[in-house]
Amino acid sequence: MTNVWGRIASLNDAFHFCEDFSTSGPIDRAQSAGSGALFGQTIGLKSNIRVAGQAWTAGIGNRSAVLGAEDAPLVARLRAEGATIISRLAMDEGALGAATDNPHFGRCDNPAWPGHSVGGSSGGPAAAVAAVAVDAAVGSDTMGSVRIPAAFCGVFGLKFGRDTVGMAGVVPLAPSLDALGLLAREPTTLASVLDVLAPEATPAPKITGWCAAEDAMLVGCHPKVAEFMAECHGALRAVLGPPGELPFFELAGLRGDAFLLTEVEAVDSLGREAGLSPGLARLIDYGRRVHAEKLAAANARLVAAREMLTAALGTARVILLPTVAEPAFAHDSRPPVGQANYTVLANIAGCPAIAIPKPGAVPPVSVQLLGPRGSERSLIALAETLSSQL
Repeated sequence: MTNVWGRIASLNDAFHFCEDFSTSGPIDRAQSAGSGALFGQTIGLKSNIRVAGQAWTAGIGNRSAVLGAEDAPLVARLRAEGATIISRLAMDEGALGAATDNPHFGRCDNPAWPGHSVGGSSGGPAAAVAAVAVDAAVGSDTMGSVRIPAAFCGVFGLKFGRDTVGMAGVVPLAPSLDALGLLAREPTTLASVLDVLAPEATPAPKITGWCAAEDAMLVGCHPKVAEFMAECHGALRAVLGPPGELPFFELAGLRGDAFLLTEVEAVDSLGREAGLSPGLARLIDYGRRVHAEKLAAANARLVAAREMLTAALGTARVILLPTVAEPAFAHDSRPPVGQANYTVLANIAGCPAIAIPKPGAVPPVSVQLLGPRGSERSLIALAETLSSQL
């Protein structure tokens, strides 16, 4: 493993996917791995996930002195099956951001397209996977925070359905929307880690149909994204037959409603943290001042959208959408306002979703499949089937 640790350190020097590898690396290295299904696999962890003896920062500088008393349950499961853990992977401060350009720990660069953003907030996990520093990584996803970085870095990103893997030992942001997720270069790796984190209790539903968005929901997609969507449309048709129609969703409005809910719930999650950056402090302060009527109206729209999505998925259908409308943005430019327009739907519905990269594309582009509750394994299998045809 000596060469492995040296290689990870060298890759981190290039891409800065870990907050402070000189401090956290030796602690991780000192931990012994067990034997089991993940023996020999290196798994990265976003820094909002508690690891014994490591700073549990959630991207907040002032939390560098907060040490994990014990591993989060999900970490304990990974270790018990022999995984080698790489902790403190970079993220946006408090998980409320879109670029993994952290005021306390610095900027993460994109191994798949250097000079461009990894997205957020699970940018460090995506970069570590894309750089081949880890085999897989665990992140959190509130409005797309696993899938957007996966799309920008050209890897697979699986958002779990709500409650598929418990959030114990993870610093929350917006519990109504939060979920955990995995990133990996191959669907088979997602499957092997999922089997450890969430052993199959009941068979995953068999996917027999799919829904396609109408053109009005795809306006503004970059030509390379639109081209990949068309390729996946054809591949899905070959596997599942002609699509059903997806109801129209006013994406920008729903993204705004979900962000408002995130700001409000962040008051409880992060509002007592000291030393926040001015930008994050402003967002939380706004959340404190949101009128009850405004929040109630937003929640009503989110509930209606959740019901529509649940009905569209049924028990055996998937929904094909872009992951992000455009490739990664350049460093020092502002994240697109609508970056989470497509990804937020799965958080609103509480359903699983998987981001699927276009093989070998530079810049990386991605589509996603949303599936019914409990369909994580079916989504992985379908992603593998589609990828083999692209």
